[in-house]
Amino acid sequence: MKLRSVFEAFDRRTIHEVTVIANAERAGRRNPRTSGNDMMAQLNQLVLQVSKTIPFRSNLDRHLIRAAMVFEFFAFSIQKWNHYTVEMLVPMISHSPVVFWLLPVFGLRGAGYFLATTETIFGVLIFLGYWSPRLGIMGALGSIMTYVGTTTIMPLLPGAWAQEAGGFPIFTLPMGFLMKDVLFLAASFYLLKQDLVRAALEMKLGKVSVD
Repeated sequence: MKLRSVFEAFDRRTIHEVTVIANAERAGRRNPRTSGNDMMAQLNQLVLQVSKTIPFRSNLDRHLIRAAMVFEFFAFSIQKWNHYTVEMLVPMISHSPVVFWLLPVFGLRGAGYFLATTETIFGVLIFLGYWSPRLGIMGALGSIMTYVGTTTIMPLLPGAWAQEAGGFPIFTLPMGFLMKDVLFLAASFYLLKQDLVRAALEMKLGKVSVD
């Protein structure tokens, strides 16, 4: 009898545990929101932890964008000292509503020298913006002028869309070359904003120290 009672108790306990597990599984299936909330909580925790790291608490984004813009200006200004490169840019320059006058005024070589010189100056000013926000503002304004001049070519550029591929939205290489300038234009506005804020803060701190 004792042995039978032990087996019965064991069976009841086993049945109880199986029932509890089954109920938990059913509850989980009925309420998937619980597991979703747990995942969201873990994601939120990860976001908080990453946001506290040095790269996301510093001005690394501003420095990286500034460095990229400096590199871009120097890389492309070097090309414009070369007669071969300027010849390839003739269709873009002649259809620009901003710099179309360069070719009739300075000629092909002079237009290349003008663009190379101004882009070098803007690149230097943006680079000096690491230390002087006022010089950075001048460089950013020059950069905005540059990329307004190039992006406004896009709707006027002949042969912008590859007709052999069905036309729009498949673009040709010259059009793709210009499209990158949309991003550079946005980066120029970003640097202008950052340097304006820095310059205003310097003026505010200088006024406080004088007072």
